[in-house]
This record gives sequence, C-alpha cells and structure tokens, in this order.
Amino acid sequence: MLARYFEAQGFATVLITNMPYWAEKIGVPRTYAVEHPFGQPIGKPNDHQRQRQVLLHALSMLLRAEEPGEIWQDETPWDEPLEEAIRKWQPLQPSPILRHLQPRIRDLIRHKGQFRV
Repeated sequence: MLARYFEAQGFATVLITNMPYWAEKIGVPRTYAVEHPFGQPIGKPNDHQRQRQVLLHALSMLLRAEEPGEIWQDETPWDEPLEEAIRKWQPLQPSPILRHLQPRIRDLIRHKGQFRV
C-alpha cells in the first residue's frame, strides 16, 4: 500500500521481500525477491557486503524494470541451509495469536475450508 502511495506521489519504489507471491497479489510496482529468512530481507546483521549487494540489485530495478509489477529474483543462495536458518529464527514458543489460531487452523483443515471463527 505504501509503495503505491509513494508511486502516486512521484517516487519510484522497490519492495525487497521473501514473499513475492503476496507482492504480486497486492500489486507492488517493483519487487526484488530474496530467499532469506524472515527478519533478514537484505542479509544477516553486519554482513555489509551481502546487504550492499541486495540493495544495489534492488536499486538497479529503478533503471532497468520495463513493466509495472515486475518481480526480479535474487540468485544468491543463503549461506546455510534455508530450513535451518528459518528454524533458528523461530521463537521457542508460539506468539499468543498463533497459540489462539492453531486449533482453528487445524479445524479449517479438518473441515476442508469451512473456517469458523
């Protein structure tokens, strides 16, 4: 939403995200997709070389993107197995909202999409 607002005001934007599917669904003007764990969209803390690389590639979209809604995929793999990095990122205990929703999600699966709040 902010990207579209800024674009309407004349500012070019690029969203850096690990969720390009949703960027496409909501209509982000330009998306740079990375295969990074949540909370680290431009790289690990203090990894200045990787952070700079991601930012420069994303900014190059401003010059080279040809159509609205373009999604560019970063080709640099995360430097450890992504599943392991994601596990490290996860808190030991689920947040209160997830604890509240877990039974409802199970119920949704059991009842084939008929979600009851």
